[in-house]
Amino acid sequence: MSLSGPTSGPVEGGRALFRGKVLGFPTHIDVSFLVVMAVLGYMSSPDSLTGLVVWLIITPIAVLTHELGHALVARTTGAKPEIALAGFGGVTSFDPPNQLSRARSIAISLAGPAVGLVIGIFLMFLESAVWPDGVTSEWLWYAFRYGIFTTIGWSVLNLLPILPLDGGQAMREFLPGDPVTRLRRAAGVSMVVAALAAVGVWYWMAGGLFLSAFLVLFAAQNFMTLRDLSRDLPVGSDGQPRSRAPQSPETVIVDMLWRNQAERARQVMQTLPEGTQIDLALHGAVLSLTGDPQQGHALLEQEVARRPNDPNMAAVLALTQALEHNWDALVHTMQGPLGPLIPPPVHERAMLEARATGREDVAGRLSHLRSADPA
Repeated sequence: MSLSGPTSGPVEGGRALFRGKVLGFPTHIDVSFLVVMAVLGYMSSPDSLTGLVVWLIITPIAVLTHELGHALVARTTGAKPEIALAGFGGVTSFDPPNQLSRARSIAISLAGPAVGLVIGIFLMFLESAVWPDGVTSEWLWYAFRYGIFTTIGWSVLNLLPILPLDGGQAMREFLPGDPVTRLRRAAGVSMVVAALAAVGVWYWMAGGLFLSAFLVLFAAQNFMTLRDLSRDLPVGSDGQPRSRAPQSPETVIVDMLWRNQAERARQVMQTLPEGTQIDLALHGAVLSLTGDPQQGHALLEQEVARRPNDPNMAAVLALTQALEHNWDALVHTMQGPLGPLIPPPVHERAMLEARATGREDVAGRLSHLRSADPA
């Protein structure tokens, strides 16, 4: 991810300025990226056409090399990364064939800033070695200034422990706890650091109003993440919150799945009195998440075919796919006939699970699908 944090993976509704492959990675550069960079370039050099032209050449290269750093390391997992540059920055989207270890996730997060730092340091060395008395060409002067700024400056900013920046992604993996606990802790740290950084930039940096506003936005995003995570009410199979009155066995099982406690849910299911009726879709969800995916998926598919218009069925299926981190299947479900039936809390839970596992690109895509839902 680049300076601005995530977009939604493949650009939805965008207009391609470039679409092709770079080092074998499918790459989309959207017109919106060039427009935003042009505005930023004009703000930094309003009186220099040369500076603006050089800026518009340098920034796509700098952001693309950053994303290529992520993509190259992600490819070592067996994934097939895709790169998109749109709006304020870029994102590398990929679906690893297996769950990533924390170390591998950290390596992917830090690869982008590392590439930028290496290139920036090389540019500084090259400038001082070849032009020890200073660059005289206006074009070269801007090229080195902007090249060093976009590689070193943006990489350092990206390493701040603020979600969804790369430093925040790495920090989340360093923290103890399960994925949701790590996300909660990382969001808390991110909110505080972003707020303090925003105040510092506004106070100490001349012309830093734009960056301050951006940091405030990050603080607000993490506050909303904490707010969503604090909604700890039990839920029913339709994804709706329930009171803490005595609960049915099904509600207890769904509540445990909601909290990502599938093994406990299976234990509860196995200790129920003989003859207790349990929704077959819920049974399939528990099996799918506790080491018996073949039988579990078969039950889920059976119930989807039998109950094609059942919101409870849609909720259980989407929650199962989110907890399995089967993002392709989840996106397919949300785009299909069951999509409009999935309750909003399940959408939110799926986005939180994606963020908790570092898949900001997936969270963005799910958010887009939810906002595009006419319901």
